[in-house]
Amino acid sequence: MDSSEFNYLNLEFIFMGDKPDAAEVVRTALADRRLLGFIGGAVERERSTEVLAEVATVSEARDAVLYRIDAKGKLREGSRVTKLVHELKNSTGANYVLVDGDEIDGPTPDDDILGDLGATNELLHGATLKASELVLAAGFDDNQITVWDTESGLMAMPTQPVFSPGISRSNRPFLSLTRTGNVIMATVEAKRPRGDLFGPALSMVLDLERQPILEPEADSPAASRLKELDGLLLGIGEETVELLDALISDPKAREEALALMQGPVDLASMKRFVALLGFDARSVDYLTGRPIPEDRRVISTGGPFRSLRAALNEQEREATGLKRVLFRAGWNPQALIGSGALVLASGIGVHALLAKSRKFAWLPKPARQLLMFAWYADGAFYLGKGIIDAARAKRDF
Repeated sequence: MDSSEFNYLNLEFIFMGDKPDAAEVVRTALADRRLLGFIGGAVERERSTEVLAEVATVSEARDAVLYRIDAKGKLREGSRVTKLVHELKNSTGANYVLVDGDEIDGPTPDDDILGDLGATNELLHGATLKASELVLAAGFDDNQITVWDTESGLMAMPTQPVFSPGISRSNRPFLSLTRTGNVIMATVEAKRPRGDLFGPALSMVLDLERQPILEPEADSPAASRLKELDGLLLGIGEETVELLDALISDPKAREEALALMQGPVDLASMKRFVALLGFDARSVDYLTGRPIPEDRRVISTGGPFRSLRAALNEQEREATGLKRVLFRAGWNPQALIGSGALVLASGIGVHALLAKSRKFAWLPKPARQLLMFAWYADGAFYLGKGIIDAARAKRDF
């Protein structure tokens, strides 16, 4: 048979408690009925185990007919969804079976019944990504952010996920890799329009245990439809193509990246996709067991005072050129005295310029006074701190 109206359904099998063989039980039940589609690995929650399958249907009807594959790889009409799902629920022993998110026999279980998902590991990476931005994006929650530098930019692994939209435009594009159980998601966050909280993003998802329910014969009608189903599930649209054009300048690299997004995903294709977008492919390996480099450092946050202090420390570490003058609390006494005197001397010159030059007549007098007060206060503070530190050092010596 052939149909141009084919679609698919998500079938989610939920077993209460631990069930290590859940994925194999579900796959066996689906394969016995010769269904066409894919099945993922088991997802362990606090009080339950879930398995997701994506099965092809002949049409988009509410109670659609499912595809069935015969021994030669030809497509046949199978049972209707409602009838078959009840059979599958009984044969697998699942406590719940959700069809596109809805339980077939009653209320859909919520997180209070199923429990929380397992811990999510996250890695962030980017050529312009800064540790200070990650600290600010982490908020005031207790967190430990392990960071290390690579030739292609900073990498960071927080113990708790950070609020990615809080990372500024100057730090984009950046790569966010997350792993929950056997599922890895690679998301490239592009520069967002000014004033917007969320920006455009590209994503690639890899279930390390995902596999076809049945492997049809090569070049058979079932194999062709299975490939079409995989493309339909990936959902590559015009917006994705436009974003790839904006992120990748080389036409051949763009074409390869698009092909990777439209094809079956494995570790190799995800690493290649990441590399084509300008990121270090080794970043994926850190979520699959690669040891973190020894030259890493850990930034601790938690509460307003601790988090803001960590952000300021990172800004001081990142400062270059004239910006380092703003972060000089850790300088030695002689450098503090010299910088304080220099700031005071330059302040006298700036003060005279603001008072006499017509170019700055537009600046209100109170604003000029506030600026000069801050200028002199900065110089006086660090000059005084340098003198006090020098006196303490001499006394201790």
